Amino acid sequence: MSPAPLRKPASTEPVRVTIASLSDIETRSERPGPTLAEHYDVVIVGASLAGCAVAEALAQADGERRRRILIVDRHPDVHPRFSGEFIHPGGAQILDDLGFYESLSAAGGVDVDGFAVFENADARHVDLPYAGIKGHRPRGLSIHHKVLIRTMRQRLREHRAGHVELVEGWSVNDLVRGPRGEIAGVVLETAGHKAVTVRADLVVGADGKSSSVRKLAGISDEGRETIGFTAGIEVHNATLPRGSYAHVFLGGWGPILAYPILRHDGGVSTRITFDLPLLLPAKGERMKAYVMRTYLPFIPAPLCTEVAAAIRALEGPLEIAPTVNLPAPTAAMPGLVLVGDAAGCSHPITASGMTMGLRDAATLGKQAVRRHRVPEGEPWLDGAALRGYRAEHDRYVPTRQALADAIYEAFRGGGMGARSIRRALFEYWGTGVSARTRSMALLSGAERRPHVFLTEYLKTAGHALSTSFSPQHARHFPIGDRVRRATCAAQLARGKLGLVAAVMWAQIRPAWMVRDR
Repeated sequence: MSPAPLRKPASTEPVRVTIASLSDIETRSERPGPTLAEHYDVVIVGASLAGCAVAEALAQADGERRRRILIVDRHPDVHPRFSGEFIHPGGAQILDDLGFYESLSAAGGVDVDGFAVFENADARHVDLPYAGIKGHRPRGLSIHHKVLIRTMRQRLREHRAGHVELVEGWSVNDLVRGPRGEIAGVVLETAGHKAVTVRADLVVGADGKSSSVRKLAGISDEGRETIGFTAGIEVHNATLPRGSYAHVFLGGWGPILAYPILRHDGGVSTRITFDLPLLLPAKGERMKAYVMRTYLPFIPAPLCTEVAAAIRALEGPLEIAPTVNLPAPTAAMPGLVLVGDAAGCSHPITASGMTMGLRDAATLGKQAVRRHRVPEGEPWLDGAALRGYRAEHDRYVPTRQALADAIYEAFRGGGMGARSIRRALFEYWGTGVSARTRSMALLSGAERRPHVFLTEYLKTAGHALSTSFSPQHARHFPIGDRVRRATCAAQLARGKLGLVAAVMWAQIRPAWMVRDR
């Protein structure tokens, strides 16, 4: 079947979406239902960050516009729950390469210089800047999630019309299987609850941590667990101690994050998030009082006062989303790949989820470039291309998950060993700029060499053991205090050796030796 005529792309002017114009963007639910082709080269399920980035990466790889790409999302607009909003420099560079960055900046995105970490409200903070990481972009990007997704979708509509078809408000009910059991398409449910079967050479699951595509494909999500919750609130024109940085405040039950997310109305909106336990101590309106009582004492003034005022002024309960840990499942099988959170997610403390989703898009795009001259009738992305994507994906995702696990445990400081490791981190960062730069390179995903990961882990563990031999205060018996802290730190460090070993193996494993779950 010959493809429909392709239209020339629209103007390359950046798409401008402001907070005031969010409700003015036309949604698919307000349009007549689209008429789809019977076959596409690629069907992408999920039109959030990772899905939109994959669509653009594939469109760029298809410079001759020979391919048909369909992207569908079950929401007629953006998912109502607040979600990821922070992108490290590596992800910002991918957005720039894909042509999204200028539009996102025009829509109010905020350039971010790094992280400022506070051990408690009264302690001196440590800056972890991006600028010292050689060979990498010096700033990340932070942007309101709804503005991000609406802007990316709008740009696809305007710049990829006729090349990428975007359908909102349709969900995936089933996957089509080929004669050898491979994935060969999707069964969609329209906004009017009608079933539509679309065949495709490749299906991309970009539908998040609760991926329907992953479940329908029978891919195991063994190890998936909800480990807690995250509550969030916006504060307009907040007084951040380090205005152009993301902030991490420690000392409470869990970490508190604060980072600017949008420039609008002559000011800046800041997102404040609170890490909550799995067994919520309060719900509804009572959660506001709990957060103010339990977390705000660990936020420095005057920001704590501003957050309190925003919570009191909020109509209705705080926004709350589950915090999910999903060890990376199989990311590819015949006819199917998973990207973004559908292919593994972890605690958001390292803010690396969106960057990893963008890296997935770039990795898949490279495989598409390699195959761009494949004749008609052959799959654009064949089995070798999918194995290549999976091998690369399996290198960087375990590193991200191991770091998130280790950093979160230390930052939360739930036990004496974790508090010892946390104190050691601050001591280590205080040794000099190079220590802070190496840590930030790992946390942002810029540094992927396995020996650097191992070296930094051993240095931190060593600091934890050495600093454990300083008594906490005069009332403690010095020897008992020192031995207790050293023992707890050693036990925690030893418990993480399995994670370190898994990361090392993921980095050095031959590309042909893919991992099955």
